[in-house]
Amino acid sequence: MGLKNIIKGDYQSYVSPFFLLDEFGPMQLSNGFPFRVDAHPHAGIIPTTYLLKGTAHHRDSMGNDFEYKAGDFIQFTSGKGALHMEETGDELYKNGGVFHGFQGCLNIPPKLRKSEPSASHTKEGDISIVEKENTKIRVMLGEVFGVKSKTHLLMPVVYWHISMKENATIELPVEAAQNVFIYLQEGQLEINSSQSVKTSQTVLFERDANTIQIKANEASEFLVLGGEVNNEPYIAEGPFVLNNEQEIRQAYIDFQKGKFGDLAKTNGKRRQTNIKF
Repeated sequence: MGLKNIIKGDYQSYVSPFFLLDEFGPMQLSNGFPFRVDAHPHAGIIPTTYLLKGTAHHRDSMGNDFEYKAGDFIQFTSGKGALHMEETGDELYKNGGVFHGFQGCLNIPPKLRKSEPSASHTKEGDISIVEKENTKIRVMLGEVFGVKSKTHLLMPVVYWHISMKENATIELPVEAAQNVFIYLQEGQLEINSSQSVKTSQTVLFERDANTIQIKANEASEFLVLGGEVNNEPYIAEGPFVLNNEQEIRQAYIDFQKGKFGDLAKTNGKRRQTNIKF
């Protein structure tokens, strides 16, 4: 499997503040394969990466340089504008292996889009966990059953990874005023005793209830995502999500003038491939 697009700017009234969500992999990479996205700009959005398998490397124009591994969570708040580079990590590059995870982008509310850029790396061992009978919840962002994420963001966001054994049930508390949706990575679920969900399907919910009833008809892995509703107007063009066309044009000018950071420094040294094509 390569790249699977789950949402891309659509259904914003149901999925905001998420603007984009992709699943990459699982893909088998050979040693010496430099899977890489060169340094590039963002403004007005928060790219996130949740790694399930493999290792990865993040470098940005604020001076952050993270090597991260399976189970870790990265967020890059671009705010008024910054650069970042992403590539496979040292271990995966040297030894090869499976590369798998999720990349999502959050749309920053208009009043906060000019915030200072920042980034954080939450290691697997620091991610908050809720364990109930036959169910495990990893809380990357937000709060559930009184357990809060250790990662700070600009606005309320829900990002939970839930593992359920076969026949397990759970009643998830949600905020009726916020968006919530489910992406089933693997397995089969029964939602609110009425809807059957299969692998790779996404379920969008109306904002009309404080709980979601879930039963795992087989062992299942899924994401619960959402947060504060952001239905205010925006313009999306290339790597920028801003308030209007004038701000988009200004972002391109600022990037070209180097105000988002140094491209060469953010890129760093490129790895060479040992693969023969």
